[in-house]
Amino acid sequence: MEWILRDILRTGRLLFEEGLVSARAGNLSVAFRDRIFITRTGSNLGDLLPTDVLELPLQESDSLEERASVELDLHRSIVLETGKRAVVHAHPPHAVALSLLREEIDPPDYEARAVLGEVPLLDPSKLPRPALIRKTAELLRERKVVLLRGHGVFSAGTDLQEAYSYVSTLEHSCRLTLLSYTKEGRK
Repeated sequence: MEWILRDILRTGRLLFEEGLVSARAGNLSVAFRDRIFITRTGSNLGDLLPTDVLELPLQESDSLEERASVELDLHRSIVLETGKRAVVHAHPPHAVALSLLREEIDPPDYEARAVLGEVPLLDPSKLPRPALIRKTAELLRERKVVLLRGHGVFSAGTDLQEAYSYVSTLEHSCRLTLLSYTKEGRK
């Protein structure tokens, strides 16, 4: 699965270079047939090595799971519930900041509105983990991204490039929103 590995390494580098993740944040996965390829816990997406990507069963437990991203359960659920094969979890700073200031994210710019529509915002502190996993996957059936208050964004697509592009679009829109604040207060 050399092409999967190349896609994961390339997407990790793009996320890091664009400032959508810090050195030890975020994770990526690609599902192929009955397998899921996911980044290791604590790996640096900007400088991934082939050994930072684990191949696991999509639906069964495996002894390597303890080395995988702590978000493995969410990645699996998203893939299984949506039929989408690639998942990006990133911590874009402007989107995370805006998630702390707003109750909903309604992109102000034309591109983000056209591509993303209204962005669902979930509060992980108000949902038990199983409910958060279920709700995130459910929302990603119809939406491009889901923002978790104070934490980050999950995106799903047919491939990593698509999922990455949604995260990038959201971050750009959130940056525009924060730049549009005036001295008199929020718009």
